[in-house]
Amino acid sequence: MRAINSIDLSWNQFTGAIPSSIMALESLASLNLSRNSFQGSIPQLISDLKGLDYLDLSYNELSGIIPKSMEGLTYLRNLNLSFNKLSGEIPNGGPFGNFSALSFIGNKALCGNETFQVPPCKVNGKISSRDKRLWLLFIMLPIVSTVLLVLVICLLRKRGNTGRKAPISVENPPGINHPMISYQELCLSTNNFSESNLLGAGSFSSVYKGTLANGTDFAVK
Repeated sequence: MRAINSIDLSWNQFTGAIPSSIMALESLASLNLSRNSFQGSIPQLISDLKGLDYLDLSYNELSGIIPKSMEGLTYLRNLNLSFNKLSGEIPNGGPFGNFSALSFIGNKALCGNETFQVPPCKVNGKISSRDKRLWLLFIMLPIVSTVLLVLVICLLRKRGNTGRKAPISVENPPGINHPMISYQELCLSTNNFSESNLLGAGSFSSVYKGTLANGTDFAVK
């Protein structure tokens, strides 16, 4: 029995645990138990099959973790554990560096290296520090971008306002206060703009002198 090189029991209706007797077949190079209803976990002793090159346990009801001892299967080139109920971390060492996500697809509770297209594993029930940094970056990046955008808009508005000229306010020079004089007062003060009050005449207008009721002398054009 130990000289058996290949076993193919695929596409049957086998149930229960994977027979432990298979693990005693030290010369086994190919094991195909796919498309059955095997339950339980992958035996830890599967690492005793040192010459195993091909292993297909897909489409069963296997649960539990993938034994880390399988990293010792140095000749393993083809692995298919897809569509089971496996959980926990996918091993990284040994032949696992040569496998792709297709070897583990359909196991929703697996975690590990992003190469296998599974979520990262939690460290002692907590998210690892690397994942925390990524999570913080994911949260903070939009916030920082929004703040920077607001600052840029404020600076642009401030620069635009600075470029505008301030309205010029025309005021009387300090110390000069011109009283408001009605036309009637002008007439009275200049004797109805009589020639006796005429100071001079130009090409556009004439200048008359007058005296207000408070005794202030003035000239008007």
